[in-house]
Amino acid sequence: MTKKDKRLFSFQDIFIGLLFLVFSISYCQESTKIDSLKRLIEKYKSNQKNTLVDSSKVILFNQLSEAYIESNPIEASKFAMEALALSNKIHYKNGSLMSFSIIGRINNNTGDFTIAIENINKVLAQKETIKNKTFLGDNHFYLAQSYLFLNNFPEALKNLNTALQLFEKLNDKLRIARIYNNIAILYGKQDRYDKELSYYNLALATIKNENSKKANRLKDIINSNIALIYNDKGEHDKALKILLNSYINRDKNSNPNNYALICRSLGSTYLSLKNYDKAIEFFEKSLKIYSETGNKSGLGDVYRELGKVYFQKKNNQKAIELTEKGLSFSSQIGELESIKFGHENLAKIYSQSGNYKKAFENQLLYKRYSDSMFNGEINNKMNQLQMNFEFERKQEMLQLEQKQKDEKQVNEAKKQKILFSIIALSLFFVSILAVGIYVNLKQHQKQKRIVEKQKEVIQNSLTEKETLLREIHHRVKNNLQIISSLLNMQSHDIDDEKILATIQEGQSRVQAMSLIHQNLYQSEHVNKVDVENYLKELAAYLSKMYRGDSDEILVAINTKGLQFDFDTAIPLGLIVNELVSNAYKHAFKDSIKGNIWIEIQALNDVDYELKVSNNGNKLPLDFDIAKSKSLGLKLVTILSKQLRGSFKNESTNSKTVCVVVFKDLKAFQSLEV
Repeated sequence: MTKKDKRLFSFQDIFIGLLFLVFSISYCQESTKIDSLKRLIEKYKSNQKNTLVDSSKVILFNQLSEAYIESNPIEASKFAMEALALSNKIHYKNGSLMSFSIIGRINNNTGDFTIAIENINKVLAQKETIKNKTFLGDNHFYLAQSYLFLNNFPEALKNLNTALQLFEKLNDKLRIARIYNNIAILYGKQDRYDKELSYYNLALATIKNENSKKANRLKDIINSNIALIYNDKGEHDKALKILLNSYINRDKNSNPNNYALICRSLGSTYLSLKNYDKAIEFFEKSLKIYSETGNKSGLGDVYRELGKVYFQKKNNQKAIELTEKGLSFSSQIGELESIKFGHENLAKIYSQSGNYKKAFENQLLYKRYSDSMFNGEINNKMNQLQMNFEFERKQEMLQLEQKQKDEKQVNEAKKQKILFSIIALSLFFVSILAVGIYVNLKQHQKQKRIVEKQKEVIQNSLTEKETLLREIHHRVKNNLQIISSLLNMQSHDIDDEKILATIQEGQSRVQAMSLIHQNLYQSEHVNKVDVENYLKELAAYLSKMYRGDSDEILVAINTKGLQFDFDTAIPLGLIVNELVSNAYKHAFKDSIKGNIWIEIQALNDVDYELKVSNNGNKLPLDFDIAKSKSLGLKLVTILSKQLRGSFKNESTNSKTVCVVVFKDLKAFQSLEV
C-alpha cells in the first residue's frame, strides 16, 4: 500500500462517518438497519474502479455481516467472506482484520471453535499495528471463549486477563463485567463454585449503576448463570423464578443463542422438578433455535439433556438414542466437558437397562475425561497465570503512581524555579534534597520488591500444596464412586434380600465418605467441610436409595453454618449415615409418610451434640443399645468413642431420638497441646 493509499483511507474513514450520519437522518425512520446497509451497497455498485467506494463497501459488508451474526450465521458468513475477498483485492488491511474477527465470532456461535481460533489468531498476529484497543481486547475475549469451550482453561484465562487489562485502561465497565462473567464460567467448569459465584457477583457490582440496554441484558445473563448454581444446589424454585424472569424479558430475535440458552436452562430446571412435559417443551424450543443457527455446542448439550428426561421417564432406548446424538455433536467440536457428561449419562442408562458391560465402559470414559479436565498441572498453570496477572497489574499501578509522583515533582520544580530564580543557592540545596529523596525512594522500592518476591515464592508453594491436596481428594472421590458403581452393578444379580441389604449398607457408607472428599475439593477452603451442604447431599442420596423418587418422608437439617476438618467429618458422616439408614429401614418400614430431623449444635468451643430424630415406629420399651446386635449401631458406638464422645437413646412418646455427644478433634487436640 502506498502513502497515497494510506492518506486516502484516513480520509475515507471520515467520509464514511459523515455518509452514515446523513444517511441515518434521511432513512432511519423508513427502513431497518439491514435494509439501510443493503441500499448503501447497491448505491456503490455502479462505480467499481474507485478505491474509496471499494473500501467503503468492505466496511458496509462487514457491518451487514455483524447485523446477521446472531440471527443468520449463513448470511453473516457470506457477507464477511465478500468483505474479506474485496479487502484482499484492494490491499485494505483493516478491512481484512475486521472480516477475520467477524468470521471467528461466527465460528464461535456455530461451535467450530478450532476454526474460530485460527481466524482470530490471524487478527492478533497483527496486534502491534492495531491502534483500536477496544477491537484488540474484543478479539482476545473471543479467543478466550473458543478456548473455554474446548476446556483449554490456561489459554482461556490468559486471554481473558489480557482483555481485562486493556478494558481497565479504557474504563469500559460493560466489557469488564463481561470478562468477569466468563471467568466465573471458567471456574464453574472446574467445579470451583465459590470462585464462580464471587466472579458473578463482581460482574454485577461492576455494572451496578449502568442502565443501558446492553448493561441490563448482561445483568440478565449473569443472573441466569447464578440461577444455574441455585439449580445445582437443589434450590430449584429459586432458580426457576430467575430464569422465567429472564425468559420473559429476553428478545428472541436480538440474540437467538442467548434465548436458546435460557430455554435450555429452564428445561434443566423443570427436569430437576420432575415436570417432564415442561422440560421437553423448553428443550425443544432451544433445539429449534440451535438447529437454525447451526450451534453444534448447543445441539450437543440439549440432545444430552433430552436423553436425561427420557431416562427419568424409563424410556431407556430413546434416552440412549438422544444421548449418543448429543455426544456425536460434542465430539465433532472437541468439547470435553459435554463429552464427559455424555458418557456419565450413558453409564447410568446402560446400567439401568442391564447392559453392565456398556455401563462400565462409559463409566471408565467418564473418569478419563474427568481426570483430563481436573489435574494438578492445569490448576498450577491457571494459578500461576492468575498470580502473574495480579502481580503485573500491581506493578502497573505502582508505576502509574510513581509517574504521577514524578510529574508532580517536575511541576513543583518549575514553580520553584520561577518563584526563586534569584536564589540560585537555595535551588541547589533543594535539588540535592530531591536527589537524596529519590535515592531513598529507589532503595525502599528495591527492598519492597525483595519482600514481594519472597511472598510470591511462599504463596506459590502454598498454592501448589493446596492444588495437590484437591487432586488427591478428587481422585479418592472418583475411586470411591467407581466402587459404589461396581457394588450397584453387583447388586442387580443378587436375589437374597439380606445380602442385597448388606451391599446397599456398604454402598451408602462408601458414598458417605465419597461426599466428604467431593466437598473438600470443591470447597474454597480445602481443609474444611461445609457440614450443612454435606448432610443435604447425604440425605438426598439415602432418600433416593431407600425411597426412590418418593418425597413423602421429609428430612430437615439444622447445623447453623458449622464446618469441621477431615478427621471429624468422616466419622460424623458415617454416624449420620447409619442413624438415617436405620430410620428408613426400621422406623418407616410400614409407613410412607413421616419426618426425620438432623440437628447439630455447639455446647462450647470443643463439644457438640448431634440429634437424629424421627416420628416413625417406636423402639421396644426394653431396647438397650449396649445389647443390640445391629452392626450399624455398634459402628455408631465405636465412631462416637473415636470422636471422644458417647451415644445414647432419648426416645419420647412422639419421637425416637438418637443423641451423640462428640468433640471437634482439631479443637480438642489444640487444647491438649
